[in-house]
Amino acid sequence: MIVPAIKNDFLELGHAVANGSLAHIDIVRDQIVRVAVAGVSKGYPGDYSQVKGKCINGLDEARKVRNTRLYGAGIKIIEGMPYADGGRLFYIVGEGRNVNEARSYAYGAMEYVSIDGDGLHYRRDIGHRDVNRSKQIA
Repeated sequence: MIVPAIKNDFLELGHAVANGSLAHIDIVRDQIVRVAVAGVSKGYPGDYSQVKGKCINGLDEARKVRNTRLYGAGIKIIEGMPYADGGRLFYIVGEGRNVNEARSYAYGAMEYVSIDGDGLHYRRDIGHRDVNRSKQIA
């Protein structure tokens, strides 16, 4: 996730984009490593109609995992409860000092989430190449 890492004033950046002068701005970012895991409806990007309308469980618990952020996408809230309303449902972003730590937080939070009827799908290999590369460098 790029936006949380940017420390510049967004008004200044927007103005620079509008004026065509973004190349003259020094973009400042933090040193936190982030790994984003997308929670999607089973069947996505194809037919995920069997999941639409089913309850998404565990988002509150996932949100409490330290060093994570949760971003909703295809979620519909009905009477305070989250329901699947699309293909890409949410993103859990783990933040850490390195890829392995960030992955650990993201996947740790994802463990809390499920969709009625085994409707949740997510890739389990996000960031694994970066972890392998860092092992080769060390």
